[in-house]
Amino acid sequence: MSVDFNKLSPEELEGIAKTAFSNDIGLQLGPLLLGCIFDFMLCGVVIQQFQSWWSYCKPTERKPIVYLTSYALVHAIAWSGMVVGYALHNFVYNFGVFRVFLEMPYFTAFPVVGMASSTLIQGFYIERSYRLNNRNRFLLSFLIICVLGEWTAAIILLVKVTSVASLLQATEGVPHTRAWQCMTLGTDLVITASIGWGLWCAKTGWSHTDALVKKLILVTLETQLGPTLLMAAFTIELSIKPDSTIGVFFDILIPKAYTVGYLAILNTRVHLKRRDQTTSASKDAPQLLGSGRLQQATVHVETDTYVETYQVKEPAQGLNRLDEHPYAESIENLDYTSNLSKQNLNKPTQAF
Repeated sequence: MSVDFNKLSPEELEGIAKTAFSNDIGLQLGPLLLGCIFDFMLCGVVIQQFQSWWSYCKPTERKPIVYLTSYALVHAIAWSGMVVGYALHNFVYNFGVFRVFLEMPYFTAFPVVGMASSTLIQGFYIERSYRLNNRNRFLLSFLIICVLGEWTAAIILLVKVTSVASLLQATEGVPHTRAWQCMTLGTDLVITASIGWGLWCAKTGWSHTDALVKKLILVTLETQLGPTLLMAAFTIELSIKPDSTIGVFFDILIPKAYTVGYLAILNTRVHLKRRDQTTSASKDAPQLLGSGRLQQATVHVETDTYVETYQVKEPAQGLNRLDEHPYAESIENLDYTSNLSKQNLNKPTQAF
């Protein structure tokens, strides 16, 4: 027999809520509080990223990107304000009251308000995917249909749960929630795969260009990985245990994950340009080999410097400078009374 929660008194509803949450209060209420804390931390990350973008990227940015980035910042701050209001309502103003955790207004607003930012950021990625894949209109149409499917599922979910008075009656909206999750997850996966494929096809065979392409692929995967993993975890959690509040933790963080990844993409371009300028000066111009595929011939030249030191010998003397009298007698201190001559010139005369 189903219970009509609209006819229950506040005391009866409080008893039901206390019974539902008091069994494992840490597991039931912990995700709600942690989601608010982590969202506020990510808000600080978004503000710091926006400051970096404003300083280095805004002067050369296109106007649509400037408007989108400014809107993303405003939405991130407004989202954090709504999350803080949700935390104050549950844990401050109604402290000790369990029935507030069964109220539907915040749970109904989270998907729709979050999509107000994530859809525009998905549009940014869709435009990039469209350009990287040679302006593939079929891919563009498919991704637009996926985004429209997300909004269709979210609007149907909003209509279904609007008439629900308590979270305990929200099981009717589980199929529509799962449809919205699957559409969002599928769109993110297709966008990531198409951007990665477009970058991979842009490889030319030049080592410098290929290295840049690999970096861009890694950056794309890293920035898209956050919201994709959160949505995948949200989908798995809802499929395993629909009545758990762990899904609220993922639902709160998903919009911020989109914004952080989007700003990271914009700021990464500055770092790649700086790195390219520092490395391009130290590399020689690529050489083209005579083959069908572009290749690069790299010549490495090593130079060694040797310093040789030696003593130059004195030049030999000429014949006219040789000493013709090597046995010349010194005229100093000659003693004529003794035989001091080396050739016995002053030897006494012998008798014949």
